[in-house]
Amino acid sequence: MKTIQNVLPESWSLVFSAAGSAYGVGLLGLWALPFLISAIIHDLDLNEAHAGILMSAEFIFTMLASLLVAPFMGRAPRRTLAIAGTVLAIVANLISASMTDLYALAAVRCIAGIGAGLALACGNACVASAKQPDRIAGHMNVLSVLLMIVVMLGYAKVMAAYGLPGLYYAMAGTMAVMLLAIPFMPQHAPKELIEPRLHSLKPAGNVLLSLPAICMMLAMFVFQARDTMGWAFVERIGTMVGYSGEEVGILLSFQSFVGLIGPLLAALIGKRFGLSTPVILAILLTGGTSLSYVLGEHSKMLYTVGVMTICITYFYALSYLTALAAALDREGRVVAAASSFLSLGLAVGPAISGGLISLGGLTLAAWGIAVTVLLTLLLVIVPLNSIRREQASPNLGLAPQPAV
Repeated sequence: MKTIQNVLPESWSLVFSAAGSAYGVGLLGLWALPFLISAIIHDLDLNEAHAGILMSAEFIFTMLASLLVAPFMGRAPRRTLAIAGTVLAIVANLISASMTDLYALAAVRCIAGIGAGLALACGNACVASAKQPDRIAGHMNVLSVLLMIVVMLGYAKVMAAYGLPGLYYAMAGTMAVMLLAIPFMPQHAPKELIEPRLHSLKPAGNVLLSLPAICMMLAMFVFQARDTMGWAFVERIGTMVGYSGEEVGILLSFQSFVGLIGPLLAALIGKRFGLSTPVILAILLTGGTSLSYVLGEHSKMLYTVGVMTICITYFYALSYLTALAAALDREGRVVAAASSFLSLGLAVGPAISGGLISLGGLTLAAWGIAVTVLLTLLLVIVPLNSIRREQASPNLGLAPQPAV
């Protein structure tokens, strides 16, 4: 019985509301990205670079909105902001579905990005306020994978039947479902987790400007840019190696089922082996996965193997990176700001890989991915060392931190 309790989250309402806000709204554009890119190229007659720029504009505004509210996450009304952001994103998606002018569409997509950014920041801030951030992050990512399965199966059929407008309608409908869970989100961080920080020796107002926080934000940015550089074009690469569009959708949905292994492992293992080993291992595994399917341009087998491990490695890594960001500040400011840089990675990833593919094909894009893996490893060293030093020094009155 005790073993079962150790596996279950401390609050199901917290898990569902935070996951619905952060992933069902904030990162829904990421799950739909391969289909959106293909539909934009086909319906709007754009090349890879221009399609990547259009998506980048939306994600940049997601990043800005998330970053602007991050410093206030300790006292901001999270539930209210998340609901407002979700409604804004739903309306923007409904409007986008009926638009044909490229520049007007880009402007509306930026508004959708603002709504998604608010939801993303509030959802991730809830992780930091949990008693066991690493476990909550793992359970949230299990739900995220389940959502991804639905997206991979459904959005592929929607794109084939209704094109880009259909995808925007599908996104609005998905967010409307998430809106059912978000009202259960805690409005504020628990006082018992915040008050000890107020009496610590650290100046609380400077936490986002500290070196560990800055490196954590940059690590999330580079990590997500690496993932999106390949993910944005996974559907197109699949058609290049011989799969049909619908077959790619089926393959992606199947790998989502397999991908449940990643966050389940993170939720089950938690902090038993600290954070350093899982974080470093996760970064290396995600990099290897991206390189596999990007370099599988002329190998159906290599492409298939790479695609089948996308979810396992990505959500395993995201669980631990989110837990690491949450461990730096229990008020949720660092993890909320880090999530905004996750959005920035979403923004620049398609544009960077689109440009690299236009210049030197998928081989050049693979070199770019390899560089981002190395940068991510270098950046996470600082926050990991910061937590290790904090554990080694007297921390009277502070909430316990995960092992590193």
